[in-house]
Amino acid sequence: MDYLLLLQNFREWSGGIFDSFFTHITMGGEYEFGILFTALIYWIINKNYGIFMIWNLFLGLLTNQFLKVTACIYRPWILDSRIHPVKIAMQKAGGYSFPSGHTAIATGTMGALAKKVWKDKKWLAIFLIVMTLLVAFSRNYLGVHTPQDVIVSLFIGAGFIFLTGKIINWTQQGKKRDLIVWGVVMLLCAILIIYTELKNYPIDYVNNTILVDPMKMKYESFPKDGFIAGAFTGLLIEKRFINFEIPKTILAKIIFYLIGGSILLYLIHMSGAVVVKNLNNYSSWGRFTSCFIVSLFLTAIYPAIIKWFYLIKK
Repeated sequence: MDYLLLLQNFREWSGGIFDSFFTHITMGGEYEFGILFTALIYWIINKNYGIFMIWNLFLGLLTNQFLKVTACIYRPWILDSRIHPVKIAMQKAGGYSFPSGHTAIATGTMGALAKKVWKDKKWLAIFLIVMTLLVAFSRNYLGVHTPQDVIVSLFIGAGFIFLTGKIINWTQQGKKRDLIVWGVVMLLCAILIIYTELKNYPIDYVNNTILVDPMKMKYESFPKDGFIAGAFTGLLIEKRFINFEIPKTILAKIIFYLIGGSILLYLIHMSGAVVVKNLNNYSSWGRFTSCFIVSLFLTAIYPAIIKWFYLIKK
């Protein structure tokens, strides 16, 4: 905690001059950015790079959630009352602390892309690595994560960047290997739900208020499972039935991304509320469904729209 207190003292001494900067930097680890940035690469820049990012982003989320509900480590300000995070950062810093989800998203997107462009565009790779590290540091600066939270998340992300390339290559060398991978991922998703539902959680109170509600942590596994299941189902469908090509002209790229990105944002922010409302008491599965739709749209539905547009145009 000494490191966080040092950063906190600097914030107070400087009058919070960098608070706004790091509040914006930390957005590079939020779901909206991660999904929209991945869509940008996958839809209109480089399909293979996008696939690599999708693997890293969603496998990172799966591992992150497993570790969060296993370790059950409280946020820094709960562990040490001397820690006072930047208030606006606390709005999206619920649940358990370890490991950092923002760092996982930044590493799975910007870090993964850095790996792909390293040989040809080192300047871009270095920029992406710096941005990834800034997102990780921002979680410490804002006081919402310990150094251990972000360091472990960075190492896990780096491990996936190394491994996923090998798994993707293996998958492409056999006709049914993509089905095997899909089956394994679906099994892991099922295990995550069962595990989070059945395991015991610490229940601690301060002033008659529960610190972390186990029901909330169980609920949070459903949207993440939905994202992961939808993404890998979409990749399987795209490979076997769609096989789209990215738009060729700059104008087409811009138009397709603006339309697709707008729909993605709508799905992220609106579909969850709509599905949950309709399913009433089944809000957990409603959230799973809404997030499944988001990542399915990212990986298969919109690529199909792009392909069909060019088929009709011919």
